[in-house]
Amino acid sequence: MSTPLSRIREQLKVVDLLFEVRDARLPLSSSHPASKELFGNKPKVLVLAKYDLADPEAVSHWIRSFEAEADSRAIALSLKNSRGKNKLVDLALSLTAPKREAHKRKGLLPRAMRVCVVGLPNVGKSSLINWLIGIKKAPVADRPGVTRGAHWVRVHPQLELLDTPGMMPPVMFKGEQSVKLALCNVIPGDHYDIDEVAERGLILLHSIKPECLNVYGITRDVEPTLEHVARARACLGPGGKFDLKRAAAIVVSDFRAGKLGRVVLDFENTVQETAFAAAELEE
Repeated sequence: MSTPLSRIREQLKVVDLLFEVRDARLPLSSSHPASKELFGNKPKVLVLAKYDLADPEAVSHWIRSFEAEADSRAIALSLKNSRGKNKLVDLALSLTAPKREAHKRKGLLPRAMRVCVVGLPNVGKSSLINWLIGIKKAPVADRPGVTRGAHWVRVHPQLELLDTPGMMPPVMFKGEQSVKLALCNVIPGDHYDIDEVAERGLILLHSIKPECLNVYGITRDVEPTLEHVARARACLGPGGKFDLKRAAAIVVSDFRAGKLGRVVLDFENTVQETAFAAAELEE
């Protein structure tokens, strides 16, 4: 039976380069947990999308870390303007130059290098395609899993992209990683409890950048709770009780919209907490 992972393995057989898209707020947590097994040693450009929502200094640190790997380059993009487009194309051409030279030495006819766009759902894969070609060809929506099919798109005389479906891996995300992914809208809404995500998200944000919670009256020396948010935003229910569900929705919405400032939720020593479904990985 065909699975997302088996289809991606088939696609990878015919591509020369990978654009792996991650959320710039989650440079590590939004990676595919089986990326090494899936992608092997193929040259790769790591695209940190939604850069306009992430802390620039922290992103720069992550880029330096990623580029220490062989055959790997990294770039941060907002995809809301054209800045960085030429740099991304240049990175792709640079990484595929050895293969083009090898084709030339063998006397093969020149062809466009094939690039596969991969990543978790809702990290910005289709947005990247649209951004590169300048028109809306690949379907985009603000929810995980909107892309249904795969197709080639020419983005440069020497480059063509294969847009792939969002590939939620066959794993159960756990612990802090699941909270981060839910906050950034990578995990579908019916896979988590918004109250828990918001509550734990407040604690996480307070530990990373406490000043971002000042909008809720939460100071550095206060243990953050949803009650603080409900009080600050006048979230009251029947009987004058605090409406914590509404407060949780506000926290998640504010974070996703960048209203709490530019934040990166991953540290270099972040542990990926996932449980693999080994049978499906072997298909």
